Amino acid sequence: MPSPACRWSFPTTNRRQNFMRPRNRKLGVPRSGRSLIVLVVLTCLLAAGGGLLLLIPGAPDEANQEILLHRVERSDFEAFVTEPGDVASSSNVDVRCQVKSRGSAGTAIVRICDEGTEVKEGDFLVQFDDSVLQNELIAQKIVVANDKSDLIQAESDLANAQRTLREYVEGLFEQQTELLESDVFVAEEDLRKKDLMLASSRRLASRGLTSLLQVKAAEFAVEKSKKDVAAANRALAVYRDFTREKLVGEYEANIKKQEAVQEASRFTLDLSQHKQLEIEEQIGHCLIVAPAAGQVVYNNERDRGQPLVIEEGAIIRDNQVIIRLPDIHNMQVDVKINESHVNRVKVGQPARIILDADPDNQLVGEVKTVAPFPFPMRWHGAPLEYGVEVRIIDPPPSIRPGLRAKVQIFFESQADVLQIPLASVIVHNAQHYCLIKEADGWRPQKVSIGPNNNNLVVVHEGLAIGDQVALTPFRHIDRSDLPAGKSVMEGNEAEADQLTVSDRNSPAAKPGL
Repeated sequence: MPSPACRWSFPTTNRRQNFMRPRNRKLGVPRSGRSLIVLVVLTCLLAAGGGLLLLIPGAPDEANQEILLHRVERSDFEAFVTEPGDVASSSNVDVRCQVKSRGSAGTAIVRICDEGTEVKEGDFLVQFDDSVLQNELIAQKIVVANDKSDLIQAESDLANAQRTLREYVEGLFEQQTELLESDVFVAEEDLRKKDLMLASSRRLASRGLTSLLQVKAAEFAVEKSKKDVAAANRALAVYRDFTREKLVGEYEANIKKQEAVQEASRFTLDLSQHKQLEIEEQIGHCLIVAPAAGQVVYNNERDRGQPLVIEEGAIIRDNQVIIRLPDIHNMQVDVKINESHVNRVKVGQPARIILDADPDNQLVGEVKTVAPFPFPMRWHGAPLEYGVEVRIIDPPPSIRPGLRAKVQIFFESQADVLQIPLASVIVHNAQHYCLIKEADGWRPQKVSIGPNNNNLVVVHEGLAIGDQVALTPFRHIDRSDLPAGKSVMEGNEAEADQLTVSDRNSPAAKPGL
């Protein structure tokens, strides 16, 4: 049994012998030779194909060159700008929210008439939430009642103050004066008695019937009575000259005070009553009826940061337009024109209107107004846009506000004029040229151009019907092939007209021009 080493051994001797055996080179072909043959065959096929393409008339390069030519013809020229817009009525009856916000975002709609409904004057339109106003009205009625009570009290106090003054002047003063005068009269009478008693005491004393001490007592009584009379007179004079003036002044001051209190109470009542009337008026504004006949159109706001849809539950701010009742016989399209075109738009220019809802029936209009100032910028760097109103001439019965439309405003129009594409015009040395295709090459031709519409331009002089102009002129000539300046065209126009440049059929001959 052979060993494992012998079982896995290879006949290396025979392999070397087979490898070293010489090949028959007459029957075999080298691999590099075969590759060369294939390369030569492919080159021949490509050359043959290219020759066939050159022999076929209307080669692709020539066809491309014919596509880049434009044949000059006469047609009607129109320059216009196209912008989208919204159909609206020129004489809307705006229905606004007249309920004040009172520190809140607005007032909620509880019920609203369906959009598109035909209404008559006085028909229901909108009902706002008035629950808060009803509560305020009850509280305000309580305030008004309290203010009325204060005013009644103030009027009563004023009347009492006036009666107190009249009572004192016409009654108490006279009464007190009479009492004081009575005191004076009593004091004087007492003094008269004391004088008589003193005289009697002196007679008795002269006769020795009474003592000197009794005479002194009588004299003292007389002196006391004199002072009592003086005091009574002084009290009467003080009361008349000072006390009366003081009390009258106090009473008059109290009257003025009560008058001021009454006036303040009246103003307070007027203010509270005015506030009550205002609340009642606001409650009345919560119900809106149609001010005129028309079709209900919701004033949904699209241009705000957060679009507002008019519906039940929507919050409406004070003085916001909720519904419009348009006049469908007087319609317009509101358009926003970019600042790059606004200087070309003038009042009275004709317009073509294409409704998105009815694109087959084009409408005719004219520019009614152009806003002198742009709309506020919605964000930093936003383009400036100006509002333009385009009146619709003879609007159809099917038109309605809110439809979208495309508006073409025509700046200028000319009938039966020569026109060429704007791309075929070369601006060189403040002059304009076109490159005309001729049988033997290209010829630069000076032209006089008119207005353009960013696509076509009107040619006044320099071209004729049937001329073929290049749409990519710098693929065929260099700028140096054009006339040197005005002196060439004005001093030697014949030579400039005869200038011919060899045709460069290959677009690759002028890369990037």
